[in-house]
Amino acid sequence: MADFFIKLINYVIAGIGAGLTWLIGLLPQSPFAEPLAPPGIINLGWITWLLDFPTWIKIIGAMLVAIIIWYGVRVIARWLKVASG
Repeated sequence: MADFFIKLINYVIAGIGAGLTWLIGLLPQSPFAEPLAPPGIINLGWITWLLDFPTWIKIIGAMLVAIIIWYGVRVIARWLKVASG
């Protein structure tokens, strides 16, 4: 019975090792090497459909503009002694 559990654990460890080997095989040889294909050739449409980066960029840009305006108005108000702080 102990033989069975030892073999089972060995198969699990071998499976984890094979999975890690496959995962590491997906990585490039060097992180500093140039990509095989230029980024324009790779079709990333499904990623932008799933994560919608253009909308995120617009929202974050609008938030940054609002924050900059807020701090700008606050500084001007302090200069004019309208706001204390």
